[in-house]
Amino acid sequence: QKIFAQTARTRIRSGDNQKLPRRLQRLRREQTGKVHDMIVLKYQKTGSVCFISHIDLLRHMDRIIRRGKIVVNYSQGFNPHPLMYFSPPLSLGVSSRAEYLTLDCDMQKEEVFEKFNGAVPDDLKASKVFTAEKNPNLQAKVVCADFAFNTPYKPIDVDGKFEISYQKKGETVTENVADKIYSFFEKDGKLVARLASGSVNLRPDRILDKLNSALGADLKLCDIEKIAQYVDVDGKLVDVDEYLQK
Repeated sequence: QKIFAQTARTRIRSGDNQKLPRRLQRLRREQTGKVHDMIVLKYQKTGSVCFISHIDLLRHMDRIIRRGKIVVNYSQGFNPHPLMYFSPPLSLGVSSRAEYLTLDCDMQKEEVFEKFNGAVPDDLKASKVFTAEKNPNLQAKVVCADFAFNTPYKPIDVDGKFEISYQKKGETVTENVADKIYSFFEKDGKLVARLASGSVNLRPDRILDKLNSALGADLKLCDIEKIAQYVDVDGKLVDVDEYLQK
């Protein structure tokens, strides 16, 4: 009994006490049967941060959550991991003002927002925070996104054909991507492309050469910025911000 008591105390001193809040939260939910809200952060990925790959960003977010002392619930099983969910990945080198991170968390959204922004660099700051009764699963539900190009707006003709060429696994691929382009339009004097995103995806960097040829421009990766994402609700495109506010 003495050995058991000493071992238990040693475990608590060595860090098991950090897991106690999560266990208590899980037990409290199981006892009350209450469905807790999830926290959704809208954050930017700009500056030098846009050159961090999506895989590396997943690891960085795990460290950010721990550094900010945000208590996130963990999965069950032999290999527990923090329950964090992301919107569709962003192409390397493209900046964004509309990325989303969902956390399975029992803290107040205002506290999570403050702690997150206190633990990240300026190029990764959150601009909005939402709550959702369950995981909004934006990775699967997002169908398109708006990308602003740093060039004056000029009409772009698609008309069922928009052929692009790009490198894939060392080979040149030519593809008609007209069905993946929702529209080109003007916003704040700039050219904006609404492109397929999610399970059906058109990377904005792959249409750069075509746009440069059509516009007589010299656009580069750093001239592209994601400004909005959309989900399909009963056949209508709804901005993710609006979708999460319902």
